[in-house]
Amino acid sequence: MSAATQHSMARLRTKMLRAAKTFPDYNFRNYFVRHVKDQFAEMERWTVEEQRRFLAQEGANKLCEMRRMALVNRMFSTSPVFLEKRAAPHCTGAEQQTKERE
Repeated sequence: MSAATQHSMARLRTKMLRAAKTFPDYNFRNYFVRHVKDQFAEMERWTVEEQRRFLAQEGANKLCEMRRMALVNRMFSTSPVFLEKRAAPHCTGAEQQTKERE
């Protein structure tokens, strides 16, 4: 694989992963991160010509598409999923007694 193609593929992968991580919904975010990783793992087996063709024709379109989907998902997002909610830190017994006295 040529160095220029390899560098371009790595940059596109990074941009797509960054775009995938902007989804506010846990399920969408994990799906797209996994999808991008799987897609680029498969593309490593492609020839250099196929990779160049992908970069020239589809790569930028897929990145723009993912960014648009993330934007729309943010516009209509709902409350966070249970897994995303940050739980309050648990108090130890001594801390709890101190809070009760106050």
